[in-house]
Order: sequence, then structure tokens, then C-alpha cells
Amino acid sequence: MKKTTLLTVLALVLMALQCGCSAELGGRKGFLSDYSRLQRHSDVSYRYLGPTLASYSQFIVDPVAIHFDAGSKASKISAENVADMQNYMHAALLSALSDRYLIVYQPGPGVARLRVALTDLKKSKVLMNIHPGSKLMGSGLGGASLEAELVDSQSGRQIGALVESQLGKRLSLDGLSKWGDAKAVMDDWAKRLRERLDEAH
Repeated sequence: MKKTTLLTVLALVLMALQCGCSAELGGRKGFLSDYSRLQRHSDVSYRYLGPTLASYSQFIVDPVAIHFDAGSKASKISAENVADMQNYMHAALLSALSDRYLIVYQPGPGVARLRVALTDLKKSKVLMNIHPGSKLMGSGLGGASLEAELVDSQSGRQIGALVESQLGKRLSLDGLSKWGDAKAVMDDWAKRLRERLDEAH
């Protein structure tokens, strides 16, 4: 009996570790102009990459929006912290794009508009992350969820879209500050956006 229980516990631990930096994908928040093209990439990620992505090398990067569910934990985060997360995400996007792609402020041919909304934020539990066991189990990880899309700046036609939820990494020091995991997730999103654009070009 004890052997069976031990095996069950070990199996659960392995499943938790295999989940990596996943988090449950929240429902659609109504931010995207179109959800019909999204395809399931994983339990926590739905994506669409249109065939014309390579036609765009100039980008308008809109201010990051907030679409929290009323009454959710994220909706109770202070306005100051929310603004900090918005600014951080926006800066991460600009940093990821600007050394190769032109950032512009007016619609035009070959210009895509990048729209991003944070739909959830989760603080890191710093005291739990100090303990190696808790950190490896992911008990104290923070993270974020977002909806994002690229649209043609003139027609508004959707070029690409993403709905995703992500937690920080177990084997990192990001969770040793309150918003460290969430910011690391935002950096990862910005990096992957740049990689997708580079691949398309």
C-alpha cells in the first residue's frame, strides 16, 4: 500500500515538472478583433500566424491594455503595480523589435499595428521560492496571461494572434522578487515575437 502511494506521489511530481512554465489558459477576454483563426498550440497557448506576416517590417506598438476579469485577484492589484507591468511589457516589445524593425506612429503600406492586453497577473510568492523544494514544485511561481494580435494598420485585417498564459521558470531566480516571474514571462513573449518575425522574413 505504501509503495503504491509513493509511486503515485512520484508520478504527480513528474507530471508537475513536465508542465514546465505552464498555467491554465483563461477564457477569451474580447480584446482580439478575431478569435476564429486561433489554433491550439498547447493547453495554455492558442496562436495564429498569417501567410502575409513577411510583408510587414514597420510596426506601430500600441500602449499595453489591461483586460482583467471583474473580481479576479488581478483586478485587486494596485494601480501603480498594474501601470508598472504595462510599461514593462511595452518596453520589452520595443526593445525586442527596434534593432531590426522600424517603429512608426502612423498607419501606412507595410505597417502592422501590434495590440497587446494583459489579462491576468500573478505575483511570485517570494518566501516560498526561497525554499528549493517549493521552488522546484512551482508552488510560489508568479506569471501572466495575455491576448495579442498584429493587424494591418490600414485595413485592420488580422495578421497574427496569440492567447497565452505562462508561469515563471522553476530553475531561475526570477521568483525572488514579487513581480520577477511576471516580468520574465513578458521578456519571453517579446523575444518569441521577434523570433517569429525573423523566421517570417
